Amino acid sequence: MGIYQCKHMTHAESLEPADPLPFEWAKAFPSWFQTPPPERIGLQGEYDYHGLQKRVEAVFSQQFVPSELERLTVSQRGRVVILQGVVSDHAMLRELVSLAKQVEGTYRVETAWVTCTAEQNLMMAI
Repeated sequence: MGIYQCKHMTHAESLEPADPLPFEWAKAFPSWFQTPPPERIGLQGEYDYHGLQKRVEAVFSQQFVPSELERLTVSQRGRVVILQGVVSDHAMLRELVSLAKQVEGTYRVETAWVTCTAEQNLMMAI
């Protein structure tokens, strides 16, 4: 039987729900299951599957001008922030990684797919 039980009725009676069974939701699930994980919290504190990515992008946009970030993409895999694209130099990349690590919910930052403009210019000169 479910939580909502109906009384047996005769032909002329209407359905009336019986008293619900006493149930305390707070004790039904562990505390870690009652709140979203930090990587799934959005910009306004709401549940957002891509919340960590959006919060990292917001921090980046506060620290850099949009033209510096136009060739960079941010994504997430769970608590891992993934940076891809082109940045101006290694100092900027280090700053981006440092900022991303400060965002709540970030476990690691991957930069394997990021190249620097200075490196690209050097490779073209050779």
